[in-house]
Amino acid sequence: MHTRTRSHRHSLTGLAALGVLLLTSCSGDDAAAEGAESDSDQPSFGALEIPLSWVKTWEFAGMYFAEDGGYYEEAGFESVNLISGGPSATPAATQLVTGDNLAAMSNPIDTASLIEAEGENAPVKIIGSVFQQNAFSIFSLAENPAETPEDLEGMTVGVAPGNEPAFYAFLEVNDISQDDVDVVSIQGDAGGLLTGEFDASIGFATNQATALELEGAEVVNMMLADHGLPFAAGSIVTTEENIEENREELKAFLEATVRGWQDALNDPEAGVEMTVEDHGADQGLDPEHQQLTAERQMELMTNEWTEENGLLTMSDDAVQDTLEAVKTVGYELPDDIFDMTLINEVYEENPDLIEY
Repeated sequence: MHTRTRSHRHSLTGLAALGVLLLTSCSGDDAAAEGAESDSDQPSFGALEIPLSWVKTWEFAGMYFAEDGGYYEEAGFESVNLISGGPSATPAATQLVTGDNLAAMSNPIDTASLIEAEGENAPVKIIGSVFQQNAFSIFSLAENPAETPEDLEGMTVGVAPGNEPAFYAFLEVNDISQDDVDVVSIQGDAGGLLTGEFDASIGFATNQATALELEGAEVVNMMLADHGLPFAAGSIVTTEENIEENREELKAFLEATVRGWQDALNDPEAGVEMTVEDHGADQGLDPEHQQLTAERQMELMTNEWTEENGLLTMSDDAVQDTLEAVKTVGYELPDDIFDMTLINEVYEENPDLIEY
């Protein structure tokens, strides 16, 4: 203040004004301090980057809802990047252990494969499951159906390389000799079923099988989960280090994801729209296909257990079934690979979140 150049009267006036200003400033400082304290109550976790196990289809619609609805932001994340996967992408679980991601979307078989390859260098945990039942299916046409495992004997089956472990495990657990089935290698497209190249194929009831149905074919699905391989899928995986050091951040992510999936289940059509027109726009997805995918997936995501315990949770029986099924496929998972304590804490702290 330049009061020295002013008259005494002006100086008094200035001092009085300064006093008011100081009082106001102090009050403002108190308010600012209170505001800062209030702001500190809201966690800030920085950027959220989650590698996905596949390309952006309705399979991840709940996460789109959580992003677009601001749930991740409300949970404390400044930005969201759902990293698309696909046949040429590095497996999501591998991205998790080689990068600094909070979590990733995978499945028990890919996770077991990573552990087998990396050993102690892959200290990962499964902390939630989108699917209560995997979507694997051996599908055929109604005119020549494979409704039971025994029906495959004498058939030609199209199997993509990535599905060979699950397919041969299916034969083993159902006492079907590999010599009794003619396997042809395919690249994931089951169109050969329509041309007679093979009689059945293995893939996902939510994807390859639905694509054939949209072409007018009457498809029969024989779900692997109903015939000896009842493992859960859509695994949310993280590292032991994240659980130890970023537990609250993981819980915030899980809570926001649950909220997103609740929206997706209650409005699957909106999920189709945001998948086709926004998140998966570069995939050239068919809305009708995505709608059918949504209907199939919702059936695999929910059951009496989730109604009582909430989405993303797993029962002890589901955990044990998954461990045994993955072992049948040819991999070993540590008995303690599943850590449901985080998602259980989310529901304990937010009991109203269970209902969807």
